[in-house]
Amino acid sequence: MRQNVEKGKTLLIDGPACITLSSGAMRVFGAQIKVGEHVIVRVGKRIPFEVMEDSQIEMLLGNSASCLLIDEDPIPQSWKEAVSTMLSSNKGTETIIVLGGVDSGKTSFCNYLANTALSLGRNVYLIDGDLGQSDVGPPGTVGLSIIKTPIVDPFNLKPDHVIFIGITSPYTAGKSIIEGLVDLKAKAIGMGSNFVIINTDGWVEGASAVEYKLHLIKMVKPDFIVAIQGNSELKPIIDSLSSLEAEVLIADVPKNIKKRDRETRKIIRESSYKKYLKDGKIHSYPLSWIAVDGNLELKGRNDQFLKKRLEEIVGNKIIYCENMRNQIILVLKSGSTLSDEENAKLNAEFKKPIRILREGDEKGLLVSLEDNKGRFLGIGTIYSVDYDRSVLKVYTNVNGPVSRVHVGRIRLDEKGNEVEVIVKSQ
Repeated sequence: MRQNVEKGKTLLIDGPACITLSSGAMRVFGAQIKVGEHVIVRVGKRIPFEVMEDSQIEMLLGNSASCLLIDEDPIPQSWKEAVSTMLSSNKGTETIIVLGGVDSGKTSFCNYLANTALSLGRNVYLIDGDLGQSDVGPPGTVGLSIIKTPIVDPFNLKPDHVIFIGITSPYTAGKSIIEGLVDLKAKAIGMGSNFVIINTDGWVEGASAVEYKLHLIKMVKPDFIVAIQGNSELKPIIDSLSSLEAEVLIADVPKNIKKRDRETRKIIRESSYKKYLKDGKIHSYPLSWIAVDGNLELKGRNDQFLKKRLEEIVGNKIIYCENMRNQIILVLKSGSTLSDEENAKLNAEFKKPIRILREGDEKGLLVSLEDNKGRFLGIGTIYSVDYDRSVLKVYTNVNGPVSRVHVGRIRLDEKGNEVEVIVKSQ
Protein backbone atom coordinates (compact mmCIF):
# COMPACT_ATOMS: atom_id res chain seq x y z
CA MET A 1 0.00 0.00 0.00
CA ARG A 2 1.40 3.39 -1.04
CA GLN A 3 0.70 6.45 1.09
CA ASN A 4 1.63 10.13 1.01
CA VAL A 5 2.36 11.78 4.37
CA GLU A 6 2.76 15.47 5.07
CA LYS A 7 5.67 17.20 6.74
CA GLY A 8 5.18 17.61 10.49
CA LYS A 9 3.10 14.45 10.92
CA THR A 10 4.12 11.30 12.78
CA LEU A 11 3.22 7.85 11.54
CA LEU A 12 2.78 5.28 14.32
CA ILE A 13 3.24 1.76 12.99
CA ASP A 14 2.40 -1.34 15.06
CA GLY A 15 4.01 -4.50 13.70
CA PRO A 16 4.29 -6.83 12.02
CA ALA A 17 4.95 -4.42 9.16
CA CYS A 18 7.52 -3.30 6.62
CA ILE A 19 7.86 0.38 5.75
CA THR A 20 9.85 1.60 2.74
CA LEU A 21 10.58 5.29 2.15
CA SER A 22 10.01 5.98 -1.57
CA SER A 23 10.68 9.73 -1.46
CA GLY A 24 11.02 12.54 1.06
CA ALA A 25 12.61 12.46 4.52
CA MET A 26 11.69 10.65 7.74
CA ARG A 27 13.44 9.77 10.97
CA VAL A 28 12.95 7.35 13.86
CA PHE A 29 14.26 8.30 17.32
CA GLY A 30 16.64 10.74 15.61
CA ALA A 31 17.88 8.17 13.04
CA GLN A 32 17.44 9.33 9.45
CA ILE A 33 15.65 6.86 7.17
CA LYS A 34 17.21 6.65 3.71
CA VAL A 35 15.16 6.62 0.52
CA GLY A 36 14.72 2.99 -0.49
CA GLU A 37 15.44 1.71 3.03
CA HIS A 38 13.19 -1.04 4.41
CA VAL A 39 12.27 -0.73 8.09
CA ILE A 40 10.84 -3.86 9.71
CA VAL A 41 8.47 -3.32 12.63
CA ARG A 42 8.31 -6.50 14.70
CA VAL A 43 5.23 -8.09 16.28
CA GLY A 44 4.46 -6.34 19.56
CA LYS A 45 6.52 -3.27 18.67
CA ARG A 46 5.51 0.27 17.78
CA ILE A 47 7.82 2.57 15.82
CA PRO A 48 7.09 6.29 15.31
CA PHE A 49 8.14 7.65 11.91
CA GLU A 50 8.63 11.40 12.14
CA VAL A 51 7.95 13.05 8.76
CA MET A 52 10.59 15.76 8.13
CA GLU A 53 9.32 16.73 4.67
CA ASP A 54 6.45 15.64 2.44
CA SER A 55 7.09 11.95 1.82
CA GLN A 56 5.79 8.88 0.06
CA ILE A 57 6.03 5.43 1.63
CA GLU A 58 5.19 1.84 0.78
CA MET A 59 3.52 -0.05 3.65
CA LEU A 60 3.16 -3.78 3.98
CA LEU A 61 1.03 -4.56 7.04
CA GLY A 62 0.73 -8.05 8.49
CA ASN A 63 -2.01 -9.57 10.63
CA SER A 64 -2.77 -7.41 13.72
CA ALA A 65 -0.61 -4.56 12.35
CA SER A 66 -1.94 -0.99 12.40
CA CYS A 67 -1.10 2.49 11.19
CA LEU A 68 -2.02 5.79 12.85
CA LEU A 69 -1.17 9.30 11.67
CA ILE A 70 -0.85 11.91 14.45
CA ASP A 71 0.17 15.56 14.71
CA GLU A 72 2.34 15.15 17.83
CA ASP A 73 6.10 15.10 18.16
CA PRO A 74 6.92 11.50 19.17
CA ILE A 75 9.82 12.69 21.35
CA PRO A 76 8.57 14.29 24.62
CA GLN A 77 10.10 17.65 25.50
CA SER A 78 11.37 16.17 28.78
CA TRP A 79 13.40 13.64 26.76
CA LYS A 80 15.00 16.38 24.72
CA GLU A 81 15.89 18.34 27.85
CA ALA A 82 17.36 15.29 29.59
CA VAL A 83 19.46 14.39 26.53
CA SER A 84 20.67 17.98 26.18
CA THR A 85 21.75 18.03 29.83
CA MET A 86 23.72 14.80 29.53
CA LEU A 87 25.39 15.73 26.25
CA SER A 88 26.46 19.14 27.55
CA SER A 89 28.33 17.50 30.45
CA ASN A 90 32.10 17.90 30.53
CA LYS A 91 32.91 14.82 32.59
CA GLY A 92 34.75 13.13 29.73
CA THR A 93 33.13 9.72 30.17
CA GLU A 94 29.46 9.45 31.04
CA THR A 95 27.53 6.41 32.23
CA ILE A 96 23.75 6.66 32.12
CA ILE A 97 21.25 4.30 33.74
CA VAL A 98 17.68 4.42 32.42
CA LEU A 99 14.91 3.44 34.84
CA GLY A 100 11.20 2.95 34.24
CA GLY A 101 8.32 0.57 34.66
CA VAL A 102 7.05 -1.94 32.11
CA ASP A 103 6.19 -0.30 28.76
CA SER A 104 7.37 3.14 29.87
CA GLY A 105 9.54 3.86 26.82
CA LYS A 106 12.97 2.95 28.22
CA THR A 107 14.20 1.31 25.02
CA SER A 108 12.88 4.14 22.85
CA PHE A 109 14.63 6.67 25.08
CA CYS A 110 17.89 4.71 24.86
CA ASN A 111 17.59 4.68 21.06
CA TYR A 112 17.02 8.44 20.94
CA LEU A 113 19.85 9.14 23.38
CA ALA A 114 22.26 6.84 21.53
CA ASN A 115 21.44 8.35 18.12
CA THR A 116 21.81 11.91 19.38
CA ALA A 117 25.10 11.15 21.15
CA LEU A 118 26.41 9.33 18.07
CA SER A 119 25.61 12.33 15.86
CA LEU A 120 27.80 14.48 18.14
CA GLY A 121 30.78 12.17 17.81
CA ARG A 122 30.50 10.24 21.08
CA ASN A 123 31.76 6.65 21.32
CA VAL A 124 28.42 5.14 22.30
CA TYR A 125 28.04 1.69 23.86
CA LEU A 126 24.63 0.28 24.78
CA ILE A 127 24.19 -2.24 27.60
CA ASP A 128 20.89 -4.11 27.87
CA GLY A 129 20.02 -5.26 31.40
CA ASP A 130 16.43 -6.36 30.76
CA LEU A 131 16.45 -10.17 30.90
CA GLY A 132 12.86 -10.68 29.81
CA GLN A 133 12.74 -8.23 26.90
CA SER A 134 16.39 -8.16 25.91
CA ASP A 135 17.28 -6.61 22.57
CA VAL A 136 21.07 -6.89 22.80
CA GLY A 137 21.51 -10.64 23.08
CA PRO A 138 18.95 -13.41 23.65
CA PRO A 139 16.46 -13.46 26.56
CA GLY A 140 18.04 -14.47 29.85
CA THR A 141 21.22 -12.50 29.16
CA VAL A 142 22.71 -9.06 29.65
CA GLY A 143 24.48 -7.75 26.57
CA LEU A 144 26.77 -5.01 25.27
CA SER A 145 26.84 -3.56 21.76
CA ILE A 146 29.04 -0.89 20.21
CA ILE A 147 26.81 1.61 18.44
CA LYS A 148 28.42 2.42 15.08
CA THR A 149 25.36 3.54 13.11
CA PRO A 150 22.03 5.07 14.18
CA ILE A 151 19.53 2.67 15.79
CA VAL A 152 15.96 2.12 14.68
CA ASP A 153 15.46 -1.21 16.46
CA PRO A 154 18.24 -2.46 18.81
CA PHE A 155 17.10 -6.03 18.08
CA ASN A 156 19.16 -5.72 14.88
CA LEU A 157 22.37 -4.93 16.77
CA LYS A 158 25.16 -7.46 16.93
CA PRO A 159 26.14 -8.13 20.56
CA ASP A 160 29.85 -7.57 21.25
CA HIS A 161 29.73 -9.16 24.71
CA VAL A 162 27.01 -11.28 26.33
CA ILE A 163 26.72 -12.62 29.87
CA PHE A 164 24.28 -15.48 30.40
CA ILE A 165 22.02 -15.28 33.48
CA GLY A 166 19.64 -18.05 32.47
CA ILE A 167 16.29 -16.70 33.64
CA THR A 168 13.89 -14.03 32.35
CA SER A 169 13.05 -12.34 35.65
CA PRO A 170 15.32 -10.28 37.92
CA TYR A 171 13.51 -11.40 41.10
CA THR A 172 15.89 -14.25 41.90
CA ALA A 173 18.88 -13.17 39.82
CA GLY A 174 19.62 -9.66 41.06
CA LYS A 175 23.17 -10.39 42.21
CA SER A 176 24.15 -12.02 38.90
CA ILE A 177 22.59 -9.22 36.85
CA ILE A 178 24.38 -6.50 38.81
CA GLU A 179 27.72 -8.31 38.55
CA GLY A 180 27.12 -8.68 34.81
CA LEU A 181 26.30 -5.00 34.31
CA VAL A 182 29.36 -3.90 36.28
CA ASP A 183 31.50 -6.20 34.15
CA LEU A 184 30.00 -4.94 30.88
CA LYS A 185 30.46 -1.31 31.91
CA ALA A 186 34.14 -2.00 32.63
CA LYS A 187 34.47 -3.69 29.24
CA ALA A 188 32.84 -0.74 27.47
CA ILE A 189 35.15 1.80 29.07
CA GLY A 190 38.15 -0.46 28.49
CA MET A 191 37.24 -0.63 24.79
CA GLY A 192 37.21 3.17 24.50
CA SER A 193 33.62 4.24 25.16
CA ASN A 194 33.02 7.71 26.52
CA PHE A 195 29.23 7.33 26.58
CA VAL A 196 27.74 4.18 28.15
CA ILE A 197 23.95 3.76 28.18
CA ILE A 198 22.48 1.06 30.44
CA ASN A 199 18.87 0.03 29.90
CA THR A 200 17.17 -1.79 32.79
CA ASP A 201 14.15 -4.02 33.38
CA GLY A 202 10.68 -2.78 34.33
CA TRP A 203 10.64 -4.16 37.89
CA VAL A 204 10.37 -0.95 39.93
CA GLU A 205 7.48 -1.33 42.38
CA GLY A 206 7.67 -2.88 45.85
CA ALA A 207 10.36 -2.94 48.51
CA SER A 208 12.39 -5.71 46.84
CA ALA A 209 12.40 -3.89 43.50
CA VAL A 210 13.52 -0.64 45.14
CA GLU A 211 16.29 -2.42 47.02
CA TYR A 212 17.47 -4.14 43.85
CA LYS A 213 17.53 -0.96 41.77
CA LEU A 214 19.34 0.99 44.50
CA HIS A 215 21.99 -1.71 44.82
CA LEU A 216 22.39 -1.79 41.04
CA ILE A 217 22.90 1.98 40.93
CA LYS A 218 25.41 1.95 43.80
CA MET A 219 27.47 -0.78 42.15
CA VAL A 220 27.39 0.61 38.60
CA LYS A 221 28.10 4.20 39.77
CA PRO A 222 26.41 6.10 36.93
CA ASP A 223 26.91 9.81 36.27
CA PHE A 224 23.26 10.27 35.29
CA ILE A 225 20.04 8.43 36.16
CA VAL A 226 17.08 8.95 33.85
CA ALA A 227 13.80 8.13 35.58
CA ILE A 228 10.91 7.70 33.13
CA GLN A 229 7.58 7.76 34.92
CA GLY A 230 3.95 8.48 34.19
CA ASN A 231 2.86 9.29 37.73
CA SER A 232 5.06 8.73 40.77
CA GLU A 233 5.88 5.04 40.43
CA LEU A 234 9.62 5.74 40.73
CA LYS A 235 9.33 8.07 43.73
CA PRO A 236 10.54 5.48 46.32
CA ILE A 237 13.66 4.90 44.21
CA ILE A 238 14.25 8.58 43.44
CA ASP A 239 13.82 9.61 47.10
CA SER A 240 16.56 7.14 48.07
CA LEU A 241 19.09 8.55 45.61
CA SER A 242 19.79 11.86 47.34
CA SER A 243 23.02 10.62 48.92
CA LEU A 244 24.51 9.56 45.58
CA GLU A 245 26.61 11.74 43.31
CA ALA A 246 24.66 10.85 40.17
CA GLU A 247 22.37 13.52 38.72
CA VAL A 248 18.74 12.39 38.46
CA LEU A 249 16.75 13.52 35.41
CA ILE A 250 12.99 13.01 35.32
CA ALA A 251 11.41 12.15 31.96
CA ASP A 252 7.81 11.57 30.91
CA VAL A 253 6.24 8.41 29.53
CA PRO A 254 5.25 9.20 25.90
CA LYS A 255 1.54 9.68 25.28
CA ASN A 256 1.40 7.12 22.49
CA ILE A 257 3.41 4.34 24.14
CA LYS A 258 2.31 0.81 23.22
CA LYS A 259 1.16 -1.36 26.11
CA ARG A 260 1.82 -5.09 25.71
CA ASP A 261 0.20 -7.99 27.52
CA ARG A 262 2.11 -10.97 28.90
CA GLU A 263 1.44 -13.14 25.85
CA THR A 264 2.80 -10.48 23.48
CA ARG A 265 5.95 -10.14 25.56
CA LYS A 266 6.35 -13.93 25.41
CA ILE A 267 6.00 -13.85 21.61
CA ILE A 268 8.74 -11.21 21.42
CA ARG A 269 11.04 -13.38 23.54
CA GLU A 270 10.35 -16.41 21.38
CA SER A 271 11.30 -14.53 18.22
CA SER A 272 14.62 -13.73 19.89
CA TYR A 273 15.27 -17.36 20.94
CA LYS A 274 14.66 -18.43 17.35
CA LYS A 275 17.01 -15.75 16.02
CA TYR A 276 19.89 -16.97 18.18
CA LEU A 277 19.16 -20.67 17.54
CA LYS A 278 18.79 -20.31 13.78
CA ASP A 279 20.50 -23.02 11.69
CA GLY A 280 21.31 -25.05 14.78
CA LYS A 281 22.00 -28.78 14.88
CA ILE A 282 22.62 -31.36 17.59
CA HIS A 283 26.18 -31.40 18.94
CA SER A 284 27.51 -34.07 21.33
CA TYR A 285 29.88 -33.09 24.15
CA PRO A 286 31.55 -35.76 26.33
CA LEU A 287 31.05 -34.69 29.94
CA SER A 288 34.72 -35.36 30.64
CA TRP A 289 35.64 -32.63 28.13
CA ILE A 290 33.42 -29.81 29.40
CA ALA A 291 32.17 -28.22 32.60
CA VAL A 292 28.40 -28.38 33.09
CA ASP A 293 26.99 -26.12 35.78
CA GLY A 294 24.08 -23.85 36.68
CA ASN A 295 20.65 -25.42 36.93
CA LEU A 296 22.16 -28.81 36.05
CA GLU A 297 25.56 -29.87 37.32
CA LEU A 298 27.22 -33.00 35.97
CA LYS A 299 30.78 -34.27 35.69
CA GLY A 300 30.03 -37.61 34.06
CA ARG A 301 31.31 -39.72 36.93
CA ASN A 302 28.66 -42.37 37.50
CA ASP A 303 29.51 -43.75 40.95
CA GLN A 304 28.65 -47.47 40.81
CA PHE A 305 29.47 -48.09 44.49
CA LEU A 306 27.18 -45.25 45.55
CA LYS A 307 24.52 -46.46 43.14
CA LYS A 308 24.44 -49.87 44.87
CA ARG A 309 24.03 -48.22 48.28
CA LEU A 310 21.19 -46.07 46.96
CA GLU A 311 19.46 -49.01 45.29
CA GLU A 312 19.37 -50.81 48.62
CA ILE A 313 17.08 -48.00 49.78
CA VAL A 314 15.00 -47.11 46.70
CA GLY A 315 15.25 -50.22 44.53
CA ASN A 316 15.89 -50.45 40.79
CA LYS A 317 14.89 -46.87 39.92
CA ILE A 318 18.30 -45.29 39.45
CA ILE A 319 20.11 -44.79 36.14
CA TYR A 320 22.86 -42.45 37.33
CA CYS A 321 24.33 -41.00 40.51
CA GLU A 322 27.27 -38.73 41.19
CA ASN A 323 28.88 -37.81 44.49
CA MET A 324 29.89 -34.16 44.35
CA ARG A 325 31.55 -32.02 46.98
CA ASN A 326 28.37 -30.26 48.08
CA GLN A 327 25.62 -32.64 46.98
CA ILE A 328 24.68 -36.00 45.54
CA ILE A 329 23.08 -36.02 42.07
CA LEU A 330 20.55 -38.84 41.77
CA VAL A 331 18.87 -39.46 38.40
CA LEU A 332 15.80 -41.70 38.39
CA LYS A 333 14.31 -43.54 35.45
CA SER A 334 11.69 -41.56 33.57
CA GLY A 335 8.38 -41.61 35.44
CA SER A 336 9.87 -42.95 38.68
CA THR A 337 9.11 -41.37 42.04
CA LEU A 338 10.30 -41.76 45.61
CA SER A 339 7.97 -42.30 48.53
CA ASP A 340 8.14 -40.17 51.67
CA GLU A 341 9.67 -43.14 53.45
CA GLU A 342 12.39 -43.53 50.81
CA ASN A 343 13.19 -39.82 50.94
CA ALA A 344 13.44 -39.97 54.73
CA LYS A 345 15.81 -42.96 54.56
CA LEU A 346 18.03 -41.20 52.02
CA ASN A 347 18.25 -38.07 54.16
CA ALA A 348 19.09 -40.16 57.22
CA GLU A 349 21.74 -42.21 55.41
CA PHE A 350 23.69 -39.39 53.77
CA LYS A 351 25.13 -36.25 55.34
CA LYS A 352 24.82 -33.99 52.30
CA PRO A 353 21.89 -32.74 50.20
CA ILE A 354 20.54 -35.08 47.53
CA ARG A 355 19.29 -33.51 44.33
CA ILE A 356 16.82 -35.79 42.62
CA LEU A 357 16.33 -35.58 38.85
CA ARG A 358 14.42 -37.72 36.41
CA GLU A 359 15.61 -38.88 33.05
CA GLY A 360 14.39 -36.31 30.53
CA ASP A 361 14.09 -33.43 33.04
CA GLU A 362 16.93 -31.74 31.21
CA LYS A 363 15.28 -31.66 27.78
CA GLY A 364 14.73 -28.19 26.35
CA LEU A 365 16.66 -26.26 29.01
CA LEU A 366 18.34 -23.16 27.60
CA VAL A 367 22.12 -23.13 27.94
CA SER A 368 25.05 -20.84 27.32
CA LEU A 369 28.08 -22.26 25.56
CA GLU A 370 31.45 -20.73 26.47
CA ASP A 371 35.08 -21.10 25.45
CA ASN A 372 38.06 -21.83 27.70
CA LYS A 373 38.30 -18.14 28.66
CA GLY A 374 34.67 -17.94 29.74
CA ARG A 375 33.56 -15.99 26.68
CA PHE A 376 29.98 -16.43 25.52
CA LEU A 377 29.78 -18.28 22.20
CA GLY A 378 26.03 -18.62 21.86
CA ILE A 379 22.97 -20.35 23.25
CA GLY A 380 21.54 -23.81 22.80
CA THR A 381 18.93 -26.13 24.26
CA ILE A 382 19.64 -29.51 25.81
CA TYR A 383 18.48 -32.34 23.57
CA SER A 384 19.35 -35.11 26.02
CA VAL A 385 21.91 -36.55 28.40
CA ASP A 386 23.24 -39.99 27.52
CA TYR A 387 24.00 -41.16 31.05
CA ASP A 388 25.45 -44.50 29.91
CA ARG A 389 28.06 -42.85 27.71
CA SER A 390 28.36 -39.62 29.76
CA VAL A 391 27.54 -37.42 26.77
CA LEU A 392 25.56 -34.16 26.72
CA LYS A 393 23.66 -33.46 23.50
CA VAL A 394 22.85 -29.81 22.74
CA TYR A 395 20.92 -28.19 19.89
CA THR A 396 22.95 -25.10 18.93
CA ASN A 397 24.48 -23.21 16.03
CA VAL A 398 27.79 -22.87 17.89
CA ASN A 399 30.59 -24.64 16.07
CA GLY A 400 34.10 -25.32 17.31
CA PRO A 401 35.49 -26.06 20.77
CA VAL A 402 33.28 -25.56 23.82
CA SER A 403 34.68 -25.65 27.36
CA ARG A 404 31.64 -24.83 29.48
CA VAL A 405 27.89 -25.34 29.25
CA HIS A 406 26.01 -23.18 31.74
CA VAL A 407 22.44 -24.43 32.20
CA GLY A 408 19.66 -21.92 32.76
CA ARG A 409 16.08 -22.19 34.01
CA ILE A 410 14.26 -21.45 30.77
CA ARG A 411 12.75 -24.41 28.94
CA LEU A 412 11.95 -24.27 25.22
CA ASP A 413 10.20 -26.74 22.97
CA GLU A 414 11.73 -27.99 19.72
CA LYS A 415 10.32 -24.99 17.81
CA GLY A 416 11.91 -22.45 20.15
CA ASN A 417 8.71 -21.61 22.02
CA GLU A 418 8.94 -20.91 25.75
CA VAL A 419 7.43 -23.76 27.73
CA GLU A 420 8.29 -22.66 31.26
CA VAL A 421 10.71 -20.65 33.38
CA ILE A 422 11.84 -22.61 36.44
CA VAL A 423 11.89 -20.28 39.42
CA LYS A 424 13.74 -22.63 41.74
CA SER A 425 16.14 -25.48 41.20
CA GLN A 426 14.46 -28.81 40.69
